[in-house]
Amino acid sequence: MKIFFFAILSTLIFADLDKSYNGFGLDIGESGSGIFITRQGFHESGNFSLNGELRFYDIKASNETIVYDPFSGQYQSVGGKNLFMVPLFFGGNYYLFNGKIENNFSPFITCRVGGVLSVDGEEVGNIKEKWGNPDTQITPGGFFGLGIDFQMVGQTLISTMIGFEILPLYRDFDGLDNYSGILIHISFNRRSK
Repeated sequence: MKIFFFAILSTLIFADLDKSYNGFGLDIGESGSGIFITRQGFHESGNFSLNGELRFYDIKASNETIVYDPFSGQYQSVGGKNLFMVPLFFGGNYYLFNGKIENNFSPFITCRVGGVLSVDGEEVGNIKEKWGNPDTQITPGGFFGLGIDFQMVGQTLISTMIGFEILPLYRDFDGLDNYSGILIHISFNRRSK
């Protein structure tokens, strides 16, 4: 793991990054959904890019549902978990057909690794009781998959990926010690000035 981070750091320091993008996006996964912010730098060769992202991932229970409460006139979630994860991942995209496709899309394979902060609150009570003293742990995690970058007008890039997210835990949170699964990742990026 240390070798991987050293390789990424060395590449960031010595690489000839041509252009960079800042963005945000949505994650839809087997274990929940979330939002993220990202920064991506493209190598001048166009063969690869380096990226970093910070995610907020809300974990859902398999039996969680939304119900209507006729007494309050509000909708509420029942059967849910008070658990969220904050992955901080670094990695890269390798563009398989750089210079071989004449359109505005670029397929790639991707791999990202990093740390995941997991925060588990109580399941019952008011907000102070639920989140007053949460249980936390930091574990390694990662993502690998396939994606496509779509170059849009006005220095905009839309990136879609599908792959497998690795979210293991050292000890059980809400009955599970692993929240890994399939993830769809959609990012909206704008080129930095």
